[in-house]
Amino acid sequence: MRWIAVLATALRRLRQRPVRTFLLLQGTIWGVAVAIFPSAVIQGTREAARSQGTELGADRIAVRADTTPDNAKGLRRADLATVRRAAEADGTRLLASGALRVARSVVKADADGAVPLTVLETFGAAEPARGLSLAAGRWLAPDDGPGKCVVEAGVGPWLEDPSLAPGDEIQPAGWPTPLTVVGVCRARSAQARQTNDLGFDLEHPLYKKIGVPLLFAMGIMPVPDDWKRTDCCVYVRAPADASDEVHWIFLRVPPDAVSTTANRVRDHMTNADKAIVTQYPLVLPLIMGETVDRFAAVNLAMFLACLLMGAVVMMNVALLSALTRSREIAIRRTEGATQRDIAFQFLVEGFALSLVGAGLGCVLGMLLAHIRASLEPVAGFTWSFPVREGSWAVVLAVVIGVLASLLPALRAANQDPVRGLADE
Repeated sequence: MRWIAVLATALRRLRQRPVRTFLLLQGTIWGVAVAIFPSAVIQGTREAARSQGTELGADRIAVRADTTPDNAKGLRRADLATVRRAAEADGTRLLASGALRVARSVVKADADGAVPLTVLETFGAAEPARGLSLAAGRWLAPDDGPGKCVVEAGVGPWLEDPSLAPGDEIQPAGWPTPLTVVGVCRARSAQARQTNDLGFDLEHPLYKKIGVPLLFAMGIMPVPDDWKRTDCCVYVRAPADASDEVHWIFLRVPPDAVSTTANRVRDHMTNADKAIVTQYPLVLPLIMGETVDRFAAVNLAMFLACLLMGAVVMMNVALLSALTRSREIAIRRTEGATQRDIAFQFLVEGFALSLVGAGLGCVLGMLLAHIRASLEPVAGFTWSFPVREGSWAVVLAVVIGVLASLLPALRAANQDPVRGLADE
């Protein structure tokens, strides 16, 4: 148990000299923080994208016609099959797909600024392709006529019928026939409702200040799609004799494949002489992709550079300490301490110093990750402690710190106790 007593003495010595200790710990603290900070953000965001991909839209691609060219062509029902084939061209697993058009939007006459009730005519599995899930009933089947509907969770309260359930009938104002409800969607979270197709949190304080100007600079203009975030949509099958025009096509694919699939769909439709715009989270695919992993080498170099600089400082200060503590060393030698005991003491002090620095570095790294995530107006941008990277950072920091203490420990152990007492 001798090493525990020596460790306690070393920690007490560090606490008695806080300024010196803090200066010694700078390299270790920043080195560990540099190793943990980016890994925490990347790992946390990837975990959120995989576990909450549907809620955050991380697995969703929205396709609409590009209306800016003079000869712009709208999307048609047949384009859904074309987009599906393009999405699955390289073996990508298509989770759901569907198309829809906005058929009618109803606003309550006695409520200014109220959320509208929107009727959407669908083709394919548009509801699950939008990331919705059922609370009761079923989705629309291909053979359902225009008299059946699926409603979102907010439709019942909008119609002042909170108990709306499958089998009930509704008739939105201006709609020609009553609609029989076959499915009721589960209410979406507030985060899902305030996240747009580009993955931005519309309620984040920095979105309007930074996000909107950035999108304008990139040539991405806002589109009238507030109905996507109301939870007040009614889905019906388009009549057989209706126009085959569609306003939106939605695809759901694994989050890792969103960016490549969107690019492939856009290129395929361009080759088919149809200009489209694909909307999907801009930041999450970058975090999910392999490009970010290439920065690991740069991050490792910065981590090692900080640790080495800290080790040099620690070694020089420890050498100076060995010289200034010659009387203490001499007294311990006269009391029976061996050279091994003196070297062990200095090594334990180096171990304690490195361990404290690594712990503070972990705290600093997680604090920086939290601040970075809170400033990002992208939904799902978060952090989690990277166990593997954090463990390696702490181990390397402690090993390098102990190695840096090796030379001072040998220097202290080889001091002549007689000379140390004589100098005093």
